[in-house]
Amino acid sequence: MNKAKKVLLQYCLGAGFCLLAGNAAADDNSILFKIHDITPVRNSDGLVTSCDVGATFYSRLQNDVSNVSLRLSWIDDVVNETIAQEERAQKEATRLRRTTSRYSTASFNSKNIVLNLKLPTIRPDQQVTLKTKVNTDRCFLLMNDPEISVTNCGTGNSAANKNSGVSCANMFRFVSVKDPEYYTEFQSISLEELKKQEEIELVEQKNEIDKAFNEAIDAVNALTAELTAPALPDSK
Repeated sequence: MNKAKKVLLQYCLGAGFCLLAGNAAADDNSILFKIHDITPVRNSDGLVTSCDVGATFYSRLQNDVSNVSLRLSWIDDVVNETIAQEERAQKEATRLRRTTSRYSTASFNSKNIVLNLKLPTIRPDQQVTLKTKVNTDRCFLLMNDPEISVTNCGTGNSAANKNSGVSCANMFRFVSVKDPEYYTEFQSISLEELKKQEEIELVEQKNEIDKAFNEAIDAVNALTAELTAPALPDSK
């Protein structure tokens, strides 16, 4: 390949990288939230009595959401099973007319941990972080996925547009510690969607480069053919 052809190809290939990335759109219409910064609080005897936690929300909705009352519940499977076993044992003892222990796990431990939150108005693409406390000694359970229920909410640009909690419950998506998004700042687009957009852009860039390369080859071949064509004899 001669020097002129190399220069032309380098220019065309370089131009192929000027492809502008398209605007990515969010792939879900929801309010993301996560529970983080879980810190056990101990009393003077060194016993855990509560847990300080942070709750961060990010809206990918198109409208404002206000007047939200959110109830999060975590089930303690161990305590739940213990209570169930004691209830079965009590029924069996009653049937056999036997005496059972007066101790009841249900009297001292709840099988679920509940956190009630009143959220401020959250606007599209807005992030809100709340600091709160959960009265439990089982802080580790807060790392699990909670059951979500919404008792009240309003959507739209006016707080008067109220919906039932049932219709708003599906708006909230919990981001667990197993999700890569948990460890990053929430964005208007998910990491998975961002990855897809980048893959599409790479394919588009490759196609543009291939197109520029082929056009450059065609142009150089046409120029070479013109320059190497035999000269026509002068007519006198």
